[in-house]
Amino acid sequence: MQHLAEEDYLDWKRDIVVAAMERQGIAGSIVGPMIATPPGDRRRAELAALRLRGKHGAVVLGFHARASNRIVDMAECVILRPALQNVIAPLRDVLAKILEPGTGCDLLLTETLVGLDLLITTKMPPRPKQTLAFAAFAEEVDLARVSWTSERTGIEPVAQRRPPAVNFDGVAVVLPPGAFLQASAAAEKIMAGLVLENLATLPPRARVADLFAGLGTFTLPIAAEGARVHAVDSAGDGLNGLLAATGAAGFSGRVTVETRDLSERPLMAAELKDYAAVVFDPPRAGAAAVVRQLAESKVPSVVAVSCNPATFARDAAALIAGGYRLTRVTPVDQFVYTGHVELVAGFVRG
Repeated sequence: MQHLAEEDYLDWKRDIVVAAMERQGIAGSIVGPMIATPPGDRRRAELAALRLRGKHGAVVLGFHARASNRIVDMAECVILRPALQNVIAPLRDVLAKILEPGTGCDLLLTETLVGLDLLITTKMPPRPKQTLAFAAFAEEVDLARVSWTSERTGIEPVAQRRPPAVNFDGVAVVLPPGAFLQASAAAEKIMAGLVLENLATLPPRARVADLFAGLGTFTLPIAAEGARVHAVDSAGDGLNGLLAATGAAGFSGRVTVETRDLSERPLMAAELKDYAAVVFDPPRAGAAAVVRQLAESKVPSVVAVSCNPATFARDAAALIAGGYRLTRVTPVDQFVYTGHVELVAGFVRG
């Protein structure tokens, strides 16, 4: 994709959104131009590693090929921030020491305000020599934190030298291991701005529900504008960090939180009656259960954020069938040089 002229590349990615919407009977002409982001701004990488068989088997470290278990070995990656690129070679070296031939792991690397955060995922719990090796590695390359999780155990700390935190609209929020975070800080800022634009006509101190709120990517900017925000997510540790951050920011009275699995137990239409707006940013599977209740509600304004044009288009069609009007769709190129697209869309009732 890097070989395409920028205009052709951005048009190609916009067309992914247009095609998904037209498959649901929604006119693609409402889709705005693709907003570009810098290629070297990705602060989070989900990598996979495999030590090849044999006494001196090398370590293959990189991203999975599309729709495949094959790992594309990586020496450098132009989409990653320098701090992530710089740790790839030493990470490969330590993995060569602690992985048995024929075994592998997944690695989630995140650049935070205080350094890199690393979460290792394996089938089996780590052995003492492995945790000791990664504790030493954290000191060697100055990682903020290393955690480990396996199919048999939850997340366990290996080394925490500084509590990792991320910045949302000038507010620092502690990052729990493995918590969801937008891959690009530049794209996150663009999307937060688009959400606020779609909520620009809200009255002062309006009530807003932020569903699938995570750590507060949109909760905090919305609250900073004066709205009262109810943040709902299934990850209670992230919501606890969000609540603590709102206190430090000076507007804790404007934010409430609720731990709730919205896919299994969405806010019902009756629960939504006092909200002036709802924002939702679901996983790739979309927000079918949430949308069914919104379609039955009287909420005046809805803002959808999505990383999957196909499930967004499905959910948009359900909202339109329920009496909402789609006012704008803005695609954002968060995942540079891939076929993945982020978008922000606004709906109004009537």
